[in-house]
Amino acid sequence: MSNAAAPSSCGAIVLAAGASTRLGQPKQLLEIDGESLLRRTVRLAAKGGCSPIFVVLGFESERMSKELHDLEAKPVLNPDWQSGMASSLRSGIRTMMNETPEPQKTLILLCDQPSLSVDILSRLLRVGAEKNSLITASSYAGRFGVPAIFDKQLYPDLLKVAGDQGARLVIQRFSAQISTVEFPGGGIDIDTQEDLANLDWVHTGG
Repeated sequence: MSNAAAPSSCGAIVLAAGASTRLGQPKQLLEIDGESLLRRTVRLAAKGGCSPIFVVLGFESERMSKELHDLEAKPVLNPDWQSGMASSLRSGIRTMMNETPEPQKTLILLCDQPSLSVDILSRLLRVGAEKNSLITASSYAGRFGVPAIFDKQLYPDLLKVAGDQGARLVIQRFSAQISTVEFPGGGIDIDTQEDLANLDWVHTGG
């Protein structure tokens, strides 16, 4: 799919700092077709047309950063990653706001959605550009969520998210100003060994 309709200034933040304690192994390193979920997510964001791309790391950050080799992505270390997802979101947004020029929009992604595709991201970027909504969110499992694109007007709101809350809190707050894109399989993530067992095409990455 062509990216010609993608916004000229949309950065991306990949949240990948967690320790995957319930899973018992780093979900970032689980593999699909020999490629880690972390690397795959970053590659798809780049292929979709996002720039710059920041990857927020915490747990075993040096090991994770090796997955970004030869990709146009910049690691951001969140020293407070154990306090919850919100701290990683804030780290990414602060870094994005320091970019010159500041991107007009930012795509927020997780790295544990194995159904993610460049088609989904391209549609999000296209709809976000066409409708210029404050938020362009994915729609799945009867709710709105990430990946989602946020206008820079909302960066201050994203900086206020606390604890283990993520961007969904801001999505809920501005639900009347959202455009959506259907994301089949968007509700499938990998939090437990049972989740992993149900995805026989995802493999451990060592």
